[in-house]
Amino acid sequence: MVNVFTYGSLMFPQVWSRVVQGEYESIRGTLHGFRRRCLKKETYPVAFEGAPSERVLGEVYLNVNEDDIKRLDAFEGEYYLRKTEDIVLDNGKIVRASVYVLKSDFYQLVDDNPWDVEHFKLVGIQRFLEQYQGFLSVS
Repeated sequence: MVNVFTYGSLMFPQVWSRVVQGEYESIRGTLHGFRRRCLKKETYPVAFEGAPSERVLGEVYLNVNEDDIKRLDAFEGEYYLRKTEDIVLDNGKIVRASVYVLKSDFYQLVDDNPWDVEHFKLVGIQRFLEQYQGFLSVS
C-alpha cells in the first residue's frame, strides 16, 4: 500500500474515481520544494522541482493498492516519473507519498503560468473528462 499525492486533475473525485477501482481516504497536503505549472495546450498541470520556498498544494490518497498504482502509472503516461517525497498534511503530520513529477526530458512543454485550480474546477474539468475518456479502460 502506497500513499499518493495528487496536485492536478486527480485531486478531483470525478477524475480519481475513473482511474482507480478502490475507495481511499484522502487528506489535504503540501509538497515543498516543487512548483506546479500549466502544460502547453492542456488543461492539467505538471509539477517539478523548484526552489526550497516553493510549494504545491494537493490531496493525499492513503494506502492505495498496487493494482491502482499500476492504473495510475498508465494514466500518467510517459511525461511523468513516480517518486517518493515527504508531504506535510493539513494536520501537521508528515507522510511519505508517491508523486508524479514531470521528467526533465519534457520541460520544454511547460508553460510558465501557474495552474489555476478554480478555473479547472469551473471550466477545465469538463474539457478534461471529455478529452480523456480513454483512461476508463486502463487495466
